[in-house]
Amino acid sequence: MKKFAILSFPGTNCENETVRAFKRNGMEADVVLWNDTSILNGTRTKEFDGYCIPGGFSFEDRGRSGIVAAQEPIMEVIKSEAEAGKVILGICNGAQILVEVGLIPGYQNHAVGMGLGWNEMIEKEKVIDTGFRNQWVYLKNVAKKGRSAFNDFEEILPISLANGEGRFVIPEELLRQLEANDQIVFKYCNRLGEVDERYPTTPNGSKKAIAAICNLAGNVMAIMPHSERDPRGVDELIFNSIKHYLNKEVKIENKNMGEKEEVLKLETMNVFDLEIYVQLIITDNTERTIEEALNRKGIKLNLKRYEFFGLTLAPDIEAKEALKNIIESGELVNFNKHLVYVRLNGSTYQLDSNMSLKENPMKLKNCLVTTNEKDFMGQAKKTSINAHAGEVVSSIKCGVMWQFQNATPDEIKKVVESKILHNPYSMSIYNV
Repeated sequence: MKKFAILSFPGTNCENETVRAFKRNGMEADVVLWNDTSILNGTRTKEFDGYCIPGGFSFEDRGRSGIVAAQEPIMEVIKSEAEAGKVILGICNGAQILVEVGLIPGYQNHAVGMGLGWNEMIEKEKVIDTGFRNQWVYLKNVAKKGRSAFNDFEEILPISLANGEGRFVIPEELLRQLEANDQIVFKYCNRLGEVDERYPTTPNGSKKAIAAICNLAGNVMAIMPHSERDPRGVDELIFNSIKHYLNKEVKIENKNMGEKEEVLKLETMNVFDLEIYVQLIITDNTERTIEEALNRKGIKLNLKRYEFFGLTLAPDIEAKEALKNIIESGELVNFNKHLVYVRLNGSTYQLDSNMSLKENPMKLKNCLVTTNEKDFMGQAKKTSINAHAGEVVSSIKCGVMWQFQNATPDEIKKVVESKILHNPYSMSIYNV
């Protein structure tokens, strides 16, 4: 009987449903921890015909979904097993991990070629919602039947969706390649099978209504909806397809999409009318986790993390008056848990709960700011602040400022090239 390893990272929460789906479709499945030495040293890998990375919130989605898990040594094993022809399925958070390690779309040397952005729901050309979606949707097999290990059926698939970063962000050139290679496996559709990239048929704004993509060889797939969650088993045709594929003993030719030239654009941050940097008073777990992820890449730096808000003020608003109104709105800071720093008129200050500005030696040196390519948070914060404080803000750019203590230019370059702080397709990165 064919057997799968279900990988469990800290924060994964769909192991049991995934095991049930494999077993219900005539396969065996064991949950395997991300640090299992028998997998890492290869002594147990012959036991498994494939691997599934299930859904959840690996490492609490610190940094961004999937990026910390992507640095774990077990993913090097998964890359090797994929190249050996074994079946690899990534569901939701697992799909995000496969994209971040470059197994999808599958360039040579696993170069990262796409990203997953925050969900965007657009109706009549207006953004009506963003962020996490939890609902039932339909999928249509748009690839040739049997093109991959996962799509040996033609039925419309009712399926559960639950994600916050499920919107495939794909460069146009790569999109043309995926279509030409028949690598787009499933798209969102209505119950009649009509594909439509508009909301609500496509619930997250994913380009071309894309819900799942396979590699060139067809043995690896990243799918955002949860194909394991229906307790009736109605939406488990994907697992049944995997069983048939494995029983046919298909010999996979190791293919890749060729070399990917990676151009990492480090932009220069504009100077805003007012900049606010917010640091946690207590230990910042995201800060420490991302620092450790960089360590895994051999980049050993002392890292500080700040929430970043770059504000362009409304005309004729004096900066200190605007700052008072913005802080009192309660939208950006909480002095019970935050240290707050402000830059205005070229100087940096620490701000206290009494609205006193104290000159601060904080140097904006060796700093990078990362932002999402569609700054939904900035738009939302602008609306909320103006609702509370009057029309004081014209625009807000939200992001994260990462500061590296005593870093050299070469070390900063390595940080950018690692893509741990940002995905170049769904995010931007700025030099401060």
